[in-house]
Amino acid sequence: MKIAATGVTSGVGRRLCEIAREAGHEVAGLVRDPERLDARALSRIGVRVVGGDLADRAALADVLRGADVVVHAAAMVGEPTDAAEMERVNVGGTRAVIEAAAEAHVPHVVHVSSVAVYGRPDHGRVTEAWPTRTSGLPYEDTKTHAERIADERGRALGLSVIAVRPPMIYGPYDRNFLPRAIATLRKRMMLLVDGGRAPLNVVWVDHVVDVVLRAAERRDLGGEAFNVMDEVDARPPSVREVFETIARAAELPPPRLSLPYPAAMAAAKSLAAAYSLAGRKETPPLTPFVVKLLSRDVVYDASKAVRELGWTPRMRALEGITRFTAELTGKAPAYQQASRVASPGSAVE
Repeated sequence: MKIAATGVTSGVGRRLCEIAREAGHEVAGLVRDPERLDARALSRIGVRVVGGDLADRAALADVLRGADVVVHAAAMVGEPTDAAEMERVNVGGTRAVIEAAAEAHVPHVVHVSSVAVYGRPDHGRVTEAWPTRTSGLPYEDTKTHAERIADERGRALGLSVIAVRPPMIYGPYDRNFLPRAIATLRKRMMLLVDGGRAPLNVVWVDHVVDVVLRAAERRDLGGEAFNVMDEVDARPPSVREVFETIARAAELPPPRLSLPYPAAMAAAKSLAAAYSLAGRKETPPLTPFVVKLLSRDVVYDASKAVRELGWTPRMRALEGITRFTAELTGKAPAYQQASRVASPGSAVE
């Protein structure tokens, strides 16, 4: 299979390149700066690296040349300091990729979306049958609009488009979830909401890649979407369990402070106002978004990927959290090449 991919210096995109090359696929990747160390590392494993961004139509045409499928993984994530830039990258970039795929006669697109497209419901077991909706938050709304554009514009242009919807991702090249959690625990600033009893939906990056590669081979499933989670046949671990696991693996004190939801939300809003008044550009350690994320009794159901793609999760959430926290903090051997598998869905040895 010949794969073109965006976002290849990110966690999902980079692991996609590594695993796809191990499986013998040809891969071309779009990068903003081909001289960056991570881009040069991709070149060394046989990825054809193309310099340019999502607004560069010539670069998009180059990376898509001769591809069987494009995996669109490029996106801005988290809480933005520049909502307009997030709109440009997430929404405008997706439109550009879809239109470039049609122009290059690439018939199939796998769009790496997010469970954020469900609008962050407060409770329930969420399957792909749930409607997508906006919620007034930049990341959630841009990912929702991006997925809708991928589906609607792709359909209009005669493309097959599949969306893959992960929750919080951890593992190799994670720049967000585990690094921030470890830093917060180290500062003893981790706050639990309502005792941390809500489930925390997380996924190992390799599980996302497994589902992406299986979807890449299923042009017949155009128009479908797939959740992907570490836990398919069990409830995800609680917020408390996840952060206690991180603390234990990093040899740090576990979280002790807990506030009821109303008090936690009030504190987050006050902190956001204080940062704004002080002109501080960085994200506060506690925000309304984080409070909401840590208190929702929601489970994202990934059984459709098992049923329709034949995918099987290869590692439980707490096992993965332990493994990669220890690696990040130098408490365990580095992630080994031999521990990966080339074919999605096979067992880890």
